[in-house]
Amino acid sequence: MGSDTLIDDHVSQKQTKLAAVALHKHALSKQAQRESTELLPGKEEYVWLVVAVKKVHPEKKLKPFRIPVRHPIVDPRTSPVCLITKDPQREYKDLLEAQKISFISRVVGVTKLKGKFKPFEARRLLAKENGLFLADERVVPLLPKLLGKIFFDAKKQPIPVDLTKKDLKAELESAIESTYMHQNQGTCTSIKIANLSHTPAQTLANLTTALPEVAKRIRGGWDNIQSLSIKTSSSISLPIWSCELGAGPGGRWDGLSIGAVEEEDEEWGGIDGDDPKAGDEDSEESEKTPEPVKKVEKRVEKSNEKKRRVEETEAPSTKKAKLSRSIDADIKT
Repeated sequence: MGSDTLIDDHVSQKQTKLAAVALHKHALSKQAQRESTELLPGKEEYVWLVVAVKKVHPEKKLKPFRIPVRHPIVDPRTSPVCLITKDPQREYKDLLEAQKISFISRVVGVTKLKGKFKPFEARRLLAKENGLFLADERVVPLLPKLLGKIFFDAKKQPIPVDLTKKDLKAELESAIESTYMHQNQGTCTSIKIANLSHTPAQTLANLTTALPEVAKRIRGGWDNIQSLSIKTSSSISLPIWSCELGAGPGGRWDGLSIGAVEEEDEEWGGIDGDDPKAGDEDSEESEKTPEPVKKVEKRVEKSNEKKRRVEETEAPSTKKAKLSRSIDADIKT
């Protein structure tokens, strides 16, 4: 790999290009098959960067990280952009007109979300009709409840913007020209990196621009990244980078060697919380019957004792009847 260029000193540009070309070829062939058999056009396919980490992040943030890309994923000329604002919405419509901002297709205030767009069908149409949603960062905490899960299932979470900035046009343009990384509490994060209308070369350019910023936004940086891959919503993942599988610095098992586990066990008092210095007392206690088993045995003993008492108190006639029934059954057999 002597002549191979590395993205951010880690990811092979050659491997990334091969994966992008193969993914586009596969996705376009599948799209052509669907178009030949289906009457209605399907949803637009996106290319996703899947980041797998070694250690999860303890908290989930509502505000996503802004990741720059060279070729914007959303084009306001073909995909409408909706801006969600504080009340009154007329004030922000006038502000957009005053600054000659024409790439915002629709402005919706919080009151409109609570009224006109409260029905599920109205919110579904709003999500379907717009390709991107921007929102005043001051109202972002209210939006999950007002918009519902339909926006989050469609990966159309509103992007926070600062509407108090003097150069509002530059702020909105920067938001539209970027992609976003939504931090979750799992080990995998998907980032929209391109769509199928982009060429493989444009997808590669977006990855080259985005990867350094993605690594900065992950706690631990490259040392905490386990693997990177790209995929569409209906394809398998194609790997573009993976960390070393050894226990060396930055490897998959770095900090998880046997010695580290033994030291952690000793620190916490041995395996399963036992004190390694306890000696014979702990070994004798471990041989004793566990408490849950003791309870079950006691219940069985009580049940057997009740049966014996019932049998002892049965009338002689009842015993004779049972004996005769059993004799009859033996004769028949």
